[in-house]
Amino acid sequence: MPPADGPPTDKFRILAVDGGGIRGLISALVLGKLEYRIQELTNNEGARLSDYFHLFAGTSTGGLIALSLTAPDAGITAEDLYLLYTEDGPEIFNRSLARRLATMDGWRGPKYSPDALRMAIEKRLGNPRLKSALRDLVVTSYDMSGREPYFFKRWRARESPDRDAPFVDAALATAAAPTYFPSHAYEGRALVDGGVFAMNPVIAGITEALKRRGDPPANLSSDDLLIVSVGTGTYETGYSQSEAEGWGKLGWIGADGDDPPLLGAVFGGSAEAADHWAHMLLNYPNGGGLPDPQNVGRGPLFFRWQATLPSPVAMDDVSDETLTHVLPAAANELNVSREAEVDEVAKRVTAAGPLPADPA
Repeated sequence: MPPADGPPTDKFRILAVDGGGIRGLISALVLGKLEYRIQELTNNEGARLSDYFHLFAGTSTGGLIALSLTAPDAGITAEDLYLLYTEDGPEIFNRSLARRLATMDGWRGPKYSPDALRMAIEKRLGNPRLKSALRDLVVTSYDMSGREPYFFKRWRARESPDRDAPFVDAALATAAAPTYFPSHAYEGRALVDGGVFAMNPVIAGITEALKRRGDPPANLSSDDLLIVSVGTGTYETGYSQSEAEGWGKLGWIGADGDDPPLLGAVFGGSAEAADHWAHMLLNYPNGGGLPDPQNVGRGPLFFRWQATLPSPVAMDDVSDETLTHVLPAAANELNVSREAEVDEVAKRVTAAGPLPADPA
């Protein structure tokens, strides 16, 4: 909860990014705004988010962003992430006629091959390993073999060579959304998108921070945290009881220009729940009762930035209209409405000062 005896310490700073496929373009543009404001305040065009945040947590497309922002030698800026979506997105979410026929348009197999995603990651990031990441990382996935969450973490990679995965493996695992991409084979596991349990990875980031006992800053309390959690846009597609009560398998996994209802419920529900939990843990005083929904994620320790979409946007919608108008407009609206918070976060992280280089 907020510190009662003084201003926040901002001792440990976390950036968490949701999953959401192509909608990650919103997150890229929002983070570009934050990075630009940090550059203005420091009068340093070379300032990067990785200079000011200790830990990057990501799920699915958010995992790709976390990996990109912490990739050594790649020189990726938050603004550069725009190209991952606008240039590579149409290739990543592209199906040949042969694949459409072989998978029966996704009914008998994953809609997309992971080959284009692999190529995009290797082209933009190279192929570093987790232990060389610029900052601590938590990238989520779920192991269908062991039926348990599996996390790609930098500290684990430095602790054990067995956990030192290439960035591309972490990327392919966290992005393997059911029905969209095949599960990713890694070390005998069948890994899929961590969004099945943590679409919004903010709680994973908080947990990692509070577990720190070795590398400083360690032995943290919740009062020491400053967290920015960025969503990928939301549009509430509701279904009436008369619609949902009759769904069988086809109803739950079918889609008509939107994500399947089952994935929407799993992904959206987990993301919204994580917002509430993080707010209650960090922003709300004990015994304060229920928070006003309008104030959830508005600081002082936990900031949640989520855009509202004018209509549903499927995770694989790479139409020109979506990439050039719908998603940029949603990001711009969010940047304008949360400008004061972006400014506050930028001022607080720059006041804390850049982090020292973290040797591998």
